[in-house]
Amino acid sequence: MEIYEHLSQFYDIGWSRFAEQYVGLVSELLGEYGITQARILDIACGTGILAISLANQGHIALGIDISPAMVALAKSKSAEIPNVSFEVQDMTTFIVPGKFDLITCTFDSLNYVLNSDGVTAMFYRVAHSLTKSGLFVFDSNTSRHYVKVGNGSRQTELADQSLIHTWAYDSIEKEAITTFQFADGSKEIHRQRPYDLLQLGPILTHVGLRVVQTWSGFDRSRYSAESPRLFCVAQKNA
Repeated sequence: MEIYEHLSQFYDIGWSRFAEQYVGLVSELLGEYGITQARILDIACGTGILAISLANQGHIALGIDISPAMVALAKSKSAEIPNVSFEVQDMTTFIVPGKFDLITCTFDSLNYVLNSDGVTAMFYRVAHSLTKSGLFVFDSNTSRHYVKVGNGSRQTELADQSLIHTWAYDSIEKEAITTFQFADGSKEIHRQRPYDLLQLGPILTHVGLRVVQTWSGFDRSRYSAESPRLFCVAQKNA
């Protein structure tokens, strides 16, 4: 089963809070950089929570995601909103029209890119799709996150259905594997790889982006080599 093919039906119930928190953060950043009405690209948009919220604030948003199931849900939720649209596209090979003032890639979506070549390809496309001085906002789980979480399993009840969630991290191969098993016996296997600023910074520089802000959380706490998560704001060179 493809990732999010089944999990998409439970996503807004179990995992919506992260995207909702991003709405305030993105709004603050747009204000800080004097962007009043933005053209926004949301990469790995999921069910469209962030893109729809920003469109409701008057921005123009395009969301892309590799999961047809997630995009279908995003489209159904936004049918009455004229300034937001969604497409099925891979984050490493996407092609979009025009330039964007802001590009986002949130909730450890970058960690689904399993090698540095894929990250470089994605960042090249981001840089190409940004306006001069445009912003790229993303986050990433670092290896400290996966080591801290370790290995485990739990059973969760979502929408009156039982879901078994199992996770494990191979610190040698640098791969995190999360398995979701549904009530009908079907499974989704999600693979991720950690990235931190030491790895991503040179790639950003190489494609013409410069890091302007980093944090370890929504409270904008200081990012360090020990942070379990990286929040990064990069800007295209003018």
